[in-house]
Amino acid sequence: MQLSSSEISQSSQNLVHHLSRLQKSKFSGLVKVSATALPNSHRELTCFLAFQDGCLTLVERTIPSPSEFVHLIAQWLKVGYADSLMEYASRRTNATSVWELLDTIIGTRAFSWEDIERVATERMIILLEQIMPYSCAVAVEEETFFDMGYGSDRHGIDCSSILQKIAQRQQVWRQYLSAIPSLDAIPRLRSGVLGTIHHHPTRQHLQQWVDGRRSFMDIAEALHQDPLTLAPLYYRWTNERLLDFLQGEMAVQSQALPVVLSVDDSPIVQAMIRRSLCEDYEVISASSAMDALGVLNRREVSLILLDVTMPEIDGLEFCRTIRKLHKFKDTPVIMLTAKDGLIDRAKGHMAGTNRYLTKPINKDQLLSTVKEFV
Repeated sequence: MQLSSSEISQSSQNLVHHLSRLQKSKFSGLVKVSATALPNSHRELTCFLAFQDGCLTLVERTIPSPSEFVHLIAQWLKVGYADSLMEYASRRTNATSVWELLDTIIGTRAFSWEDIERVATERMIILLEQIMPYSCAVAVEEETFFDMGYGSDRHGIDCSSILQKIAQRQQVWRQYLSAIPSLDAIPRLRSGVLGTIHHHPTRQHLQQWVDGRRSFMDIAEALHQDPLTLAPLYYRWTNERLLDFLQGEMAVQSQALPVVLSVDDSPIVQAMIRRSLCEDYEVISASSAMDALGVLNRREVSLILLDVTMPEIDGLEFCRTIRKLHKFKDTPVIMLTAKDGLIDRAKGHMAGTNRYLTKPINKDQLLSTVKEFV
């Protein structure tokens, strides 16, 4: 039995109900799952799910292009030459088919179908686990197709096995609930604790990530970590009274500041930017263009601060890339660079930047420039 689009889209039920119906109907296609009962939150929680004969082939926040999905796989598997692999595969096969691109790359032995299926399954579990507590609405994406499967037979991942693994994880999560009430809860540092922390990695992590605005899930995703592996640390820090978690109206208020994405591979520059803007903006740091694209997929960003010189993809190329996407056509981009020549400024303008600031940057100048656009 194949469910019609209207039959799939008509109800708001829990995730298990929807997955069961889609699996039993052997549905093939792409659906958008949206949480409909997020308590005291202004954020929308959504996922896109691709199916092949009732089995999952993709779960992601946004629908990735073939190139983006190849880069995601490489990122998950910690393969650092995704651009070269993509270039090799696109010369030899149909660049619109995700499966064909990956199958060609597998011929290079950079990774295997077993590797891809393992990390994709882990990603499915993590994202579905977050949306599972809420009632959900499902809508079919009629105009979009995602050509993906695993192995030579292009099989999908059985929904029942995903749900079983999530249920097993819930048993583990229970031991942390007294400290971490939900994946959407927001950790907040207690007043004056940073000066008491002598363990440098702990102090550095808390300074960079626990700003009272990011949710626990946001932090895990930015670090490319399974939130369950991060939970013991936050459980311990909560019990040590280094931090607590915000929920409900307090969490909503804490997320109200405009978001500035700072893209720079210098920790010193990132620290300066955060100190300059933290009172008026939520500052999200990314050390590379790929990290920045991941942030842009997850969060609504009001402005981008962009360094010219970065590894892999420089700031100019990154700016040109996002300007081609309708969503970011009008997003303000401020270029930060040590290069102050006329030609350098012209290149920045041609790439689509709104303003060009020269390093070292004065705190007041940076703040006033950002306020012009946000």
